[in-house]
Amino acid sequence: MNEALDALEQRMEQLRRDMRDAAQARDFTTLGDLRPHLHSAEQAWDTLLFTSQPDPVPPATGRPLKAARDQVLETLALTGAPTTQKTIRVVCEAFFRTPLEATRLSSLRRDEVRNYHSSAPRNAYVCSALTAGTFRAARSVLARSDWPLSQRILVPGSERVNFLTMAANLARAADHPTGNKPAIDAVLRRLAQDIPGLASSPLLTPARIQEAAENELERLRVADHTARTTEAEAASQLDHVHQLFGVATERQDR
Repeated sequence: MNEALDALEQRMEQLRRDMRDAAQARDFTTLGDLRPHLHSAEQAWDTLLFTSQPDPVPPATGRPLKAARDQVLETLALTGAPTTQKTIRVVCEAFFRTPLEATRLSSLRRDEVRNYHSSAPRNAYVCSALTAGTFRAARSVLARSDWPLSQRILVPGSERVNFLTMAANLARAADHPTGNKPAIDAVLRRLAQDIPGLASSPLLTPARIQEAAENELERLRVADHTARTTEAEAASQLDHVHQLFGVATERQDR
């Protein structure tokens, strides 16, 4: 665990230095692009730190120790990007050794909307990724409500950026203290198949996967961030509940 925390801390320090340099140079595009990555690194650091305690003894009933929403929020903190329900289930089981049944996800978004309206405010909700233009909920793609709106919007090309972000973050967290190493290795191998230069590589270490994902991400990040920021400015005019869970009907031309 210490090695993974050290790597994340070094990553956060580098990101903070880069953000400071960008601010001094008044390079606001780079500054805005780096901020979500620092936020994701901080969330991954929190996840590693606070899940490193010995697992409590499971209750006699055999019921899950955590609610599905908490499992999904933890998994999203690890991926650092909007993620499909299917992938959330695979990552949750590999990194947290906790099965997350599809049936438990089927009503989660509806339950979160209800909780948003009827319960005391929470630090974070499981919410929807939003499709650009219409701002409707993207099918089966979930996000965290405490992420910036621009991080939760999907423009053309965002699927690839989200994939690479997830691949880099999961590779960085490969030594997760509660994880199932063979299952984590299997997840990383599957991710590597879709990263240039890795499909036929004989050396698939987590560090190599992280490096390759981040190298390709550098080519795509600025254009994706610019497009997402533009859409986020428009989406910020919506009611807060619609910013989180999407609009129910087609929006008129704007």
